[in-house]
Amino acid sequence: MIFGITSLVLIVALSLRLTFGRYLGRLPEDNRKITAENFKAYIKWIAGWKLSFLKLERWDRCLDHLVAWGKKNYPGWTAWVFYILSLCYVYLAFSGLIFAWLVPRGLYGYPLLLHVAAGALFAISLTIILFLKAREFLPDKLGLRAATQDKRGFWCPLLGKHLPRSYLAAVAFWVFAVSGFLLAASTLGSMLPYFNYPAQILFFNLHRWSALASVLAAILTLDVMIVD
Repeated sequence: MIFGITSLVLIVALSLRLTFGRYLGRLPEDNRKITAENFKAYIKWIAGWKLSFLKLERWDRCLDHLVAWGKKNYPGWTAWVFYILSLCYVYLAFSGLIFAWLVPRGLYGYPLLLHVAAGALFAISLTIILFLKAREFLPDKLGLRAATQDKRGFWCPLLGKHLPRSYLAAVAFWVFAVSGFLLAASTLGSMLPYFNYPAQILFFNLHRWSALASVLAAILTLDVMIVD
């Protein structure tokens, strides 16, 4: 119950924060403030934007954009690693969250078996992605990337200025990587016959909260790295 409520609140809150920041970024700089008028206008804007996702062509455009982004940032055969990672993660996130929110028993049966299989592919593809991209998110690379990026960057209404997207992208990348490692380690630990029941409960809770951290990092990644 605590995990279900906390995960739902954090996912909704982060999504609203990111979309509200994007809405403010569309306004003239003098009007980019957290006010009741801007929030009402944002609600109308987000309602129309959400309704557009009921159309199939919008989902086709999103998929085409994701495929094109993958080809651009992962040339050659490495693009397929990114696609496998994305496909596995979508199933892992949706199956885990839906069962956590709606099914008191939790994940079981064939969805659980597919969850485990997708988790193995996710761990392998994430390891390859780390070998390919980790060096791009090291501290010595971030300053150069921030200097060459669009000066507008990521609008922060609390600070009233733009932040370099490269720093947020690095945070999202490493949180996703660390949480992915904890997800794999907790799954492997729960399968081994060397741990008692309290340790199994610890692995279960570690798996759940690491999954939530990875979902939040994935949402941030979509906003600061993939979505234009």
